[in-house]
Amino acid sequence: MRSLKYKTFPPRCPFCNQEIDPPQEFDDVLMYEFDGGQCACGASYCFDPTTRNGGAVMLQALVLACQGDWDRALSLRPDADYYEGRIIKYSALTHRVGDPASFGTIYFIRLRPQK
Repeated sequence: MRSLKYKTFPPRCPFCNQEIDPPQEFDDVLMYEFDGGQCACGASYCFDPTTRNGGAVMLQALVLACQGDWDRALSLRPDADYYEGRIIKYSALTHRVGDPASFGTIYFIRLRPQK
């Protein structure tokens, strides 16, 4: 029987194409429920292991991008004030993307420069 091998890749930021660090638990557990991090380009990201919490994870990434300022985060508009991106089929166990058995999603937010 032939074994199927899938080519997997390290996760990369959708805005700058740099490899990102694995999502980490935040120290402030009352404010942040999902693991996440920040790319060197300034984009914030959060990980949804179940793919069922997309809205909450995206909101957390937005609040993270706004340095915890909920009022500012809730006042921003997509495409006008920030860009969204995502990585699908992410495995937190291997920190790789592309395995069909993986179904986690990493959501990215990058704020637009203020004028």
